[in-house]
Amino acid sequence: MRRRRFLECETMLGILCGLGSEKKIASKIRGAIVGCSAARPQQARELARELVAMGATRLMSFGIAGSLDTSVNLGDVFIGSRVASAKGQWMCDEAWGRDLANKISHAKRGGVYGSEILVTTVKEKDELYQNTGCAIVDMESQCVAEVADEADLPFMVVRAVCDDSVMNVPPFVMAAIKPDGSISALSALAHLAIHPDQTSDLFKVIGGTGKALKALRAIKGALA
Repeated sequence: MRRRRFLECETMLGILCGLGSEKKIASKIRGAIVGCSAARPQQARELARELVAMGATRLMSFGIAGSLDTSVNLGDVFIGSRVASAKGQWMCDEAWGRDLANKISHAKRGGVYGSEILVTTVKEKDELYQNTGCAIVDMESQCVAEVADEADLPFMVVRAVCDDSVMNVPPFVMAAIKPDGSISALSALAHLAIHPDQTSDLFKVIGGTGKALKALRAIKGALA
């Protein structure tokens, strides 16, 4: 079946996020319905299907991401051209991508890797970049791509970078994400007490996340 193009189906935008802070921004985008998966890929797939059932005619993966490419820096806005995962590859809607690139002229474009697990080390990032050519990584885009393919809908990825290619991400970050997508500061501090050597990495990611969310807030009006 021929996939419907972006220009043919602009009526309802379904947005999938991983974190509550991302959902707060996405919920202000006019005409959008939003799901938040708490960075759990299987839940992300279920929520993406729910967005389709609710009437979404196009899907977007939206939020923060890690950089795999040394030329993609903290706070950079990134528009996906394709999504790759261990299961395969899917192309983002080209017309939609061009439209967003015109509206967000400073955004970078390229491949997105959708990972089922948190990518935590500089070595892992470099290996992913070398093996896939993708410039950024997140944990929801492959889910959006899979469901869009199932439903014959156009999809897009819009992300901002919170950790660059030379930053490690403390693995315990996942344990601090609550079911609603918010972050448990107490859980993070408890893990940090056990792993004090990861303090510097954590604060770098916190600072990068602030830059990324600021970048997303600045472009939300262009996504309606």
